[in-house]
Amino acid sequence: MVMQRTKRRFAALLRSFLLVLSGRVISIPAHLVTNEYGFSMAPEGWNYFRALIAEYDSNPSIKLEDTIFYRFFQDERVRSVQYINDLLFLHDPDKQKGHKFFLGTYPWGHWQKSASQTGGIPYGRLYDRIEGKKTRDIWGYRRNPWYDPGDRYPLEIEWNQTICLYHSITREGYSPFWHGFFPEVTQHIRRDGQRRAVRYNGQHRLAIMSYLSNKNLDVVLGSDSLQVIRESEVEQWYYVKNGLCSPEQASEIFNAFFELNGRERINYLNLPSVY
Repeated sequence: MVMQRTKRRFAALLRSFLLVLSGRVISIPAHLVTNEYGFSMAPEGWNYFRALIAEYDSNPSIKLEDTIFYRFFQDERVRSVQYINDLLFLHDPDKQKGHKFFLGTYPWGHWQKSASQTGGIPYGRLYDRIEGKKTRDIWGYRRNPWYDPGDRYPLEIEWNQTICLYHSITREGYSPFWHGFFPEVTQHIRRDGQRRAVRYNGQHRLAIMSYLSNKNLDVVLGSDSLQVIRESEVEQWYYVKNGLCSPEQASEIFNAFFELNGRERINYLNLPSVY
């Protein structure tokens, strides 16, 4: 048993060392990190997981149904979300136009190179109803809170998992180098050179660390299986190249990750940000 733990620790350290040596581990300001729906990790933005942590930290006895996190997902306007267009531009219905992108799809297809070749990884109630698919459990049994917004089951899972991880980090510290696992991000690069880091995994860790530090976040840039999304290549993006989406709409969705931070949506819903 001791030998197995030693081997695992050595493998983790070796993995971290190789990542650092490759230059893929970087420290990036929180305001440049967002999630796949444009909810920033920055204190000036609003991210539902970071809000969950902030509320719990200020009142550990709070119940899930009393949190802004829960109220956000219970709002009828959030519960009616069916497309990426609806979610990114929840606060601006006039921009919910053009080609409708199922959840899990984007003008460029997806962050995974292989998934981009087939238009992404679509999921959701509407997608399943239209296409006759079953995507509810592809990330685990009723695991995705966006599959059926408002469903209490995945919200309870997220609540418990996030609070458990928060306790673990505040009690034992956070040392991704020693465990060999850093939150992973993909890059969005604008025509003018501005960049955003979009989380690919490790969202809970990013939310907790951004809340605890409000400074830089240590992340690893995407692996070879992920792609860098460059606005200059918009004409080659899957949905543009196949004539399903105009370059103008594609750029508008791409730029939403630079122009939105989540606070515009929580304000639109008249909910307090609780940061």
